[in-house]
Amino acid sequence: MNEPNRNPDPDLELDALFARARAQRPDTSAAEYAFETRLMARLREKRRPDPESIWASVSWKLSPIFAACVIGLAIWHGQVVRETEAAEQMVYVANPTTFESLHSLN
Repeated sequence: MNEPNRNPDPDLELDALFARARAQRPDTSAAEYAFETRLMARLREKRRPDPESIWASVSWKLSPIFAACVIGLAIWHGQVVRETEAAEQMVYVANPTTFESLHSLN
């Protein structure tokens, strides 16, 4: 029923299997043929933009310009707000009743 253990040391059996695997070298000459050419062709194919995602790639390339436009518009808006507040203050100092009646319309 119970078979006696043929090899008491399992490391010896494992070493024998590794030695047999090292002795049998697979033939890789077919895989080595034109490897660089196939690799470069695959990389070139992956680098080529997908026609559906052309807008995504263009928008990512233009994103620094868009960010600069947003920053410029934010600065310009801040200046316009300061100038408007200064103009409102000058109008209020010159004619306070007119300015209050204009604000009551809002």
